[in-house]
Amino acid sequence: MSQNLRIGLFGFGSVGSGIYHVLKKKEMSEINIKTIVVKDPSKPRSIDSKHFSYAAEDILEDEDINVVLELIDDADAAFHIVKQALNHKKHVISANKKMLAEHFEELIALAQKQKVSLLYEAAVCGSIPVIRTLEESFGYDALTSLKSISNGTSNYVLTRLFQNPQPFEEIITDAQKHGFAESDPTLDIDGWDSKFKLIISNYHAFGILNTPEDILNLGIRHVKPEDIEFAKEKNFSIKLIGHSKMEDGKLEAYVAPQFIPTSEAITSIEFENNAVEINADFAHQQLLQGKGAGSVPTASAVLSDLVSLLKNYSYPYSKVNTSISEFDSEKLIKIYISSYDREDLEPFCFKEAILCGTQKQLQYKIGKISVEHLKEQVERSNAEVFIAVFPD
Repeated sequence: MSQNLRIGLFGFGSVGSGIYHVLKKKEMSEINIKTIVVKDPSKPRSIDSKHFSYAAEDILEDEDINVVLELIDDADAAFHIVKQALNHKKHVISANKKMLAEHFEELIALAQKQKVSLLYEAAVCGSIPVIRTLEESFGYDALTSLKSISNGTSNYVLTRLFQNPQPFEEIITDAQKHGFAESDPTLDIDGWDSKFKLIISNYHAFGILNTPEDILNLGIRHVKPEDIEFAKEKNFSIKLIGHSKMEDGKLEAYVAPQFIPTSEAITSIEFENNAVEINADFAHQQLLQGKGAGSVPTASAVLSDLVSLLKNYSYPYSKVNTSISEFDSEKLIKIYISSYDREDLEPFCFKEAILCGTQKQLQYKIGKISVEHLKEQVERSNAEVFIAVFPD
């Protein structure tokens, strides 16, 4: 491609403004933002309104612009923008994990057909170079598992609960004040955000393309002080984990709170920080950690993608054509389920029951169940239960 990147930027929120100011600070002559398109003309911003346009066509139909940065929150609008940009043979960099997870196959195929790059390092774990590491460092090393703390809001809440137990709602409110949680934290605390990131990671790590419907996601909304006490008594930490494990050519994958022995390195990841634990045949265990969100850390991942475009980089999808694996939802996992009301637990049936017990006022039971069966039972239940997975 041309040695100069002429950028059309969609969005000037946390990440959009972050990359704008990072590029101004770096003063890279070969990378220039030509046009910035935003939705709301009345919204106060950190630079003068003369720098903004308000019509997508100002970027998409400008033949001089060869790179589109899609950094908006609306997944449906983002898909429309990205698809048009690719059809106009523009390279695209996106941070929208929901949009990517829901349209992954179509967008990858379109980018390859148009012979342009679609890059999205910032969509998974912010500043941590997860995608590039999986492709470049582990492209020819068979991975056995991924274990990801990929949502800063949930990790912040769980860290606070372990340090000083207090009402869940108070911690969420405090997280919102500090910018660690959205005004509506549903996608974060119910595991949706982590699921979208897991889908993207799995494609690069194992060559398997999951859909959002494939993957079970359990969150931390109903974690209670007694659950924290139970974990501490057993020398466990609780982390919301994007879990993928390859065994006998089959991939098990889900998002759920996990009991993790406090001796494991990943339990040291606290507050809004993220981490990805990679296990591979040759490299064995590696732990990547860093800031998973925030304006400047996420902008650093966007900058990395921009610099890669200067070198004509596209993802090689190293594992896709070599994978003979399949998705496994029948593997039995050992789970803990709790509620203050024993009746809430009754609809949940295990293939192998192990234990029923109490923790002060809390009722819980432990047993083994397939991921698919658990997914079905969760979808049928409206009970406020907390579910966590035990280690293998």
